[in-house]
Amino acid sequence: MDVVVGKAGSRVARSRKSTVRASTAPQGMRARKVEAMILEMMPHGTWMTGTAVSRLIGADDDRKTRSRLDRLLADGMLECKREQGIRGPVYLFRRIL
Repeated sequence: MDVVVGKAGSRVARSRKSTVRASTAPQGMRARKVEAMILEMMPHGTWMTGTAVSRLIGADDDRKTRSRLDRLLADGMLECKREQGIRGPVYLFRRIL
């Protein structure tokens, strides 16, 4: 919990509730566009790795795609499972909507 100091000696508690995302920020608009592409191009019921999704949408960077997948997962549009791959754990994503 953050503490905000107003007048001398008074303390007001502020919770760390996530704020509403700005819709006009260029990076936010680009992120929503990538999320829409993921939902549009990802087939229903098929488990795909983050790298496969990144290649599917033609993204240059896997890490940014992974953050978009995590956001869609938190919003309930994707589901995730973890399996053991050749080099370690692999996270698979599937579209549910």
